[in-house]
Amino acid sequence: MKNISSTLPLLLALTFWACSDSDPSDGAIYFTEEDLPAPIQLRGVKYDIPEILNPRGLMLKDQYAVVFERKNEYDNKFHIIDLESGSYLRSKGIHGMGPGETTTITQIEDAGEKNKVWAYNPEVRKFSKYDLLDTNRLAEDEFRSPETEFFITSATWAQDQTLLANLVDGWTKYLHLTTSGDTLATFGNWKDMIEGKELPNGYKQEDLDANLVSTIFQGTLKSDPTKSHFVFAGKVADFIEIIDLKNESSKLIYGPTHTIPYFKISYSIGYQMADFGRESTSRYMDVSPVKDSFFALFYGKTYRELSDSENLNRIFEFDYEGNLLNQYQLDYPVYGIEVDEKNRAIYAVTVDREPNLVRFDY
Repeated sequence: MKNISSTLPLLLALTFWACSDSDPSDGAIYFTEEDLPAPIQLRGVKYDIPEILNPRGLMLKDQYAVVFERKNEYDNKFHIIDLESGSYLRSKGIHGMGPGETTTITQIEDAGEKNKVWAYNPEVRKFSKYDLLDTNRLAEDEFRSPETEFFITSATWAQDQTLLANLVDGWTKYLHLTTSGDTLATFGNWKDMIEGKELPNGYKQEDLDANLVSTIFQGTLKSDPTKSHFVFAGKVADFIEIIDLKNESSKLIYGPTHTIPYFKISYSIGYQMADFGRESTSRYMDVSPVKDSFFALFYGKTYRELSDSENLNRIFEFDYEGNLLNQYQLDYPVYGIEVDEKNRAIYAVTVDREPNLVRFDY
């Protein structure tokens, strides 16, 4: 399952840069399907954990895989698997609105505490801390997303117990804040994502409100284990943003397509909304930043085709300068990924008829 040559990725990267395009007018990096290196075929080894029912995603913590479920009205919101032995340890999460309870989980992250993880519930904007080795299924600590003048859609842990958040109710893209709600910095502008680009249906830039533009470019925001690099990958549009929090700047990658996805403007309670239609395709559904590179899970298909065995997912690997290093072709349809860089393993949760945890060695 290892790469056939240690020199092949370098040669492919050089080939990529010979034919890729970087637009000097906006400083972004552009690539197409033709620029991608030849895919490296990965063969997955699937676990048999019957407690996993309908997984939404996962994270890695020490020697554990933490797999969280989609379900909203049941207990056992996430499962803990010992990767060294392959054994199931326990489930956690009690359904409810009371102390230590939660209704749903969309992200679980490591804030640097031994054996501890934080789960995020966007329905009530609550962070809940769990001890992976404790048998208590309730959260041991929790706090609400800080009250700010901005509307936060997603957040990831940064250094010194601070948060980097994604915003949608104005033109500002990112907010760096403390857990008590103090603003440390705001930066980025959603207008930059449409500046000089052709819009569908003959729309002009001035026709679009901030909340609509931010909706088009929503995605997944994650940091690497050291909280040094942050990556934001679009779920509807083909873009990846590498964020330098220290300098409050970023670098954009567009590809494999460069067009803004088709949409129509609709309205809800007086606000513009983007209607992408039934044929819209999912793009980057997850991202896993590690020390020296990051891995982006690419779909390129409609939601109803997520389990399609004829059009399986790919993973693109980049370094933090935006150089494309590898393209991996998976043999299972998957929804979320996490990378063990030390052991060169990609873990994922499948969306096939028997969903479970799967490992790909790369």
